[in-house]
Amino acid sequence: MFEERFGREFFRRFYQGRRRVANPRDYQGRAHLLAGYSAFLQLPVRRILEVGAGAGFFARALKTVFPRAHYLGTEVSAYACQRYGWRVASVSSIQAQPFDLVVCHDVLQYLARAEAVDAIENLARLTRGLLFCTVLTREDWWERCDQARTDGAVHLRSAAWYRQRLAVHFRRLGPGVYLSRQDSRVMFALDNAD
Repeated sequence: MFEERFGREFFRRFYQGRRRVANPRDYQGRAHLLAGYSAFLQLPVRRILEVGAGAGFFARALKTVFPRAHYLGTEVSAYACQRYGWRVASVSSIQAQPFDLVVCHDVLQYLARAEAVDAIENLARLTRGLLFCTVLTREDWWERCDQARTDGAVHLRSAAWYRQRLAVHFRRLGPGVYLSRQDSRVMFALDNAD
């Protein structure tokens, strides 16, 4: 199923050409945001996991701001793994030692409800520091995104659905940035977005 869905045509449509939804420049700002949070928290980033590494836009940006960190990119697409060198693994089932930074950018909306719940639980196990998690929500689909360029063949859930499940394991810091509740550092009230 994944290979049919996330094959060459999927990557051509959403990652290449003028009408692509993903722009490589957008990822540099996100990487700098994560570097800023890690510096602010004095949280060294030595190990990075990206689930759903796609065409490698985030990987390249992360490597510029965390040049000494070990990076592991995973994908469910055999096409992407072969083309970009990722490890074949699903966010809901990957097993590994915890990472200082985990990136899960636009992945969870592709999972059915039970698998998305498992994925969030697994993200909690994999993250010992920062999680960057973004997902297309029902509100985004109807109010914010360009539906002509965005993949609408997804499971649309509310932002509240994701926030409720992430809040069990993470403190929300800012736009897509979460800190593992396993991390005991003190955060002042206005430093939390919760």
